[in-house]
Amino acid sequence: MIYVYSRSRRSGSRRLPYPPGPKGAPLIGNVLQIPLKGPWVKWAEWAAEYGDIFYLNTLGQSLVILNSYQTGLDLLLKRGAIYSDRPGLYAQRLIRSSGGWGFALTLDTYGENFHIKRRFINQTFNPTATRKSLGVMYTNIRLFLQSLLREPTKFHSYHKMYTAANIMMVTYGHLVEDENDEWTRNAEKALTTLDTLGQHPIDIWPSLKIEVGKLPFAIWGKKFVKQMKEMKEATHTVSVVPYDIIKKRFFDGTAVPSMATELLEENLRADGTIAHEELISGACAITYIGGADTTVASIDTFVIAMILYPEIQSAARRTIDEVLQGERLPSFEDRDALPFVDAIMKEVLRWRPVLAGGIPHRSIEDDEYQGMFIPKGSTVAFNVLGMMYNPKDFPDPTKFSPQRFLKHTGESYALKTDETDPEDIAFGFGRRICPGRHFATSWLWLAIATILTVFDISPEVDAAGNDMLPDLEYVPVVVSHPKPFQRQSGKAGDLRHDLGVYE
Repeated sequence: MIYVYSRSRRSGSRRLPYPPGPKGAPLIGNVLQIPLKGPWVKWAEWAAEYGDIFYLNTLGQSLVILNSYQTGLDLLLKRGAIYSDRPGLYAQRLIRSSGGWGFALTLDTYGENFHIKRRFINQTFNPTATRKSLGVMYTNIRLFLQSLLREPTKFHSYHKMYTAANIMMVTYGHLVEDENDEWTRNAEKALTTLDTLGQHPIDIWPSLKIEVGKLPFAIWGKKFVKQMKEMKEATHTVSVVPYDIIKKRFFDGTAVPSMATELLEENLRADGTIAHEELISGACAITYIGGADTTVASIDTFVIAMILYPEIQSAARRTIDEVLQGERLPSFEDRDALPFVDAIMKEVLRWRPVLAGGIPHRSIEDDEYQGMFIPKGSTVAFNVLGMMYNPKDFPDPTKFSPQRFLKHTGESYALKTDETDPEDIAFGFGRRICPGRHFATSWLWLAIATILTVFDISPEVDAAGNDMLPDLEYVPVVVSHPKPFQRQSGKAGDLRHDLGVYE
């Protein structure tokens, strides 16, 4: 009764309704209807019933879900001054202050530190700067192929390793030489600690939303205490340790040029101290954490799609062979001539989005949209899965179909310019758009083009000779990815050409 009265009173004061949404229970609203894991799947179901924007209430906290590209564009981009902050959820505050995640641009509130870190990252990963890193990518794609030639069953391990190698070299000047590289392992471990974000009762029950530090962690249970301890240790090894090593090399004159050394040089004071030191170390750390795992998951998705849709693999390879004539590996100079590769990349990002639930924003003032009221302080989530599967933008969304982005021009293909581009959704909206997107899509494009050039991708076979087709169920964590056994068993088939042709 109190819940209903409170809701109607606020709506009445604005004389506008909230967006539509599922009916909640008295007092608690929709809190018990939202899954703790993979809520984006349920959101997509609700979108089919309530439309491109709908409203949930969790014990008085407004939650607005956006399920179309247009709603994301209208609110998160065009009204970025209102919708660029992050929610002040208790769990997020806790992991920032006590779990060591205060360095993460992704979780920063909208303010000065956010802008400084973003500027630092953009210096190295804007389109012009990314072109300077193409040599690193060319080196690693060849090392990837050579490694597969020696051990063809280790496809996933090697593409994961060389994806990390790109970012580690550009960010820190650090050379990744094997699959067990300590720096990349530390970064992976830190990322896994985030999988509990938003899955603890302290973010559901407002009576538990006390100020950070007022009560001991033990009240949340031994498991929670252990998780927080592991999180703090993991974030220290990924944000502080690499930075301290590179800083020492910088002053010794032995550091390899990188994003870190460039920022150290720019922020070196006359007295030998470094300005914005915490922001520099944080910007460098989040660069790897934010980019490597998502790109790896996208390459895994590409391999799965090629196994399940061999006719698309064959069609794409024909366009590649027409350009390269089996004489060399693809380069970025070939990109305009290979629109089918771009179309596959876009469809990979759409078909199985790795950040399926997006990263929520927060409204900082009351707003009105299409005759509906969005209150100040609302958590505004752009449901990436819902947007990518919105049939108004992407007809027959469950089907993997790169052709949706292509048009025939005579005997060749060209990319359509009038279709919604999944890249405009996958990397976020407005002032929160991923600053590393140009680097990420460059490597993803090169990996897809090169794998298609050199390999026939086919499923593994069981003892009876039957194809072992991958399951399409993904792990519903912060970065969605195929289950481990699927990723380990998915393999690239026989070499199509003698690798020596490309040396």
